Amino acid sequence: MTAIDYFANTDTVRIATEQSGGGEVVTPIWSVVVDNVPYIRSAYGPGSKWYRRVRRAGRAEFIDESRRYPVTIENVDDDMVNDRVDGAYQDKYGGSEYLAALLAPEIRGLTMRVTPQ
Repeated sequence: MTAIDYFANTDTVRIATEQSGGGEVVTPIWSVVVDNVPYIRSAYGPGSKWYRRVRRAGRAEFIDESRRYPVTIENVDDDMVNDRVDGAYQDKYGGSEYLAALLAPEIRGLTMRVTPQ
């Protein structure tokens, strides 16, 4: 499975981020793919620990059982991209009661582009 396949076809991906004092934390999150580019958002806002660690480092790894996908991550500040990411979240997670949190205006500003290495 390629990294893009992982993001597109896995319901809940697992992001591994480094703690400032060493060690890593693995957090389950949602992801979508738009035009072959993965995106993630922090449903719990900018205070989410994984989100703060990714912002600080600009990189992370995603874990699929024994396979790891190293990535770089950057924030997206583009309304057109965010509209398409919203649509992708609606398509992938439309039946979930938690979807509204990811589509909230304040969360749209936390959209991150994931670039597999």
